[in-house]
Amino acid sequence: MADTPVAAGLTQIKLAERTFDKDEFLAGARSAFEMIIAAFAAGDVKTLRPLLANDVYDDFSGAIKEREDAKETLQTTLIGITSAEIIEAELRQKTAFVTVKFVSEQVNVTHDAEGRIVDGDPNHVAKVTDIWTFARNTRSRDPNWALVATRS
Repeated sequence: MADTPVAAGLTQIKLAERTFDKDEFLAGARSAFEMIIAAFAAGDVKTLRPLLANDVYDDFSGAIKEREDAKETLQTTLIGITSAEIIEAELRQKTAFVTVKFVSEQVNVTHDAEGRIVDGDPNHVAKVTDIWTFARNTRSRDPNWALVATRS
């Protein structure tokens, strides 16, 4: 691990921000993942706003609006996060970027206005892999990281 690109990136981040701790970061990332998944399903843009960079917020709020316009609701049950692993880390100028691969077990069901299921299965636990990149200006007093990119 010591001479991998991820380790080198984490070292760069640690040099720029002495208080950076990989395990604390991962614990925070797991909490953020749970909050963001729940807020997205609930259509709670107020909770999402401070957690997401503008581009990601626009994507998430756009998807929520489409769901609302279609009079659909998303019910997400996060059974648990199976793993959360840092797969990329780098420092660009003063901004730290850390990418985490989350593997979780979820039940996702979309209902129409009458409550009929239009997507998903309430009895099916899906293994979901999400790759999320968080960023933070290492000079900022704000200790919070923002979700700046998602991919699967």
